Amino acid sequence: MGASNKTLWLAVAAAMVIPNKARARAISTRSATGTGSSQRQGRRHAAREPQSLPRVVSPCGGHVVEVIGGAVFVDGRRIHTSTGSVYVVAPPTWSRDGRALAWVERNESSLSAQLIVMPSVGRDAEPMPWTLPSISFDDQIFWAGPRRVVVGPALLVPRAVATWTESS
Repeated sequence: MGASNKTLWLAVAAAMVIPNKARARAISTRSATGTGSSQRQGRRHAAREPQSLPRVVSPCGGHVVEVIGGAVFVDGRRIHTSTGSVYVVAPPTWSRDGRALAWVERNESSLSAQLIVMPSVGRDAEPMPWTLPSISFDDQIFWAGPRRVVVGPALLVPRAVATWTESS
């Protein structure tokens, strides 16, 4: 390779690198001054507005669950699983027969998530909470039987499994 070819390659390489450095410097300057469109935020965000989700009718059509103002309501009755409002991470999911319900929530004072299962939705039904070790926002609830719930990104990729027996 001759001297002029080396110079040409160096010029091409410099032209490719230098504009990228200038653009990166401009982006970092904008971010530092706060004029950029995306500002970096810490893990803690400002207080959330109370969450509301659309109503979900059970498969049998006889029951309804909805999240209004950070509270979960089943057939119009508020389900108290913690004090204050909650943020539903995995939305309420009905069992196949529509007689049971499960969801994952975080309450406003705790960072841990809870799996909440309503094994029946009658007037005397009480929620069964389980504290979850970890959860991702892409996790879902899967009914793996009448008394078995799986939480995870897929049915066969569980992060948590809850099983219970009926009390007499």
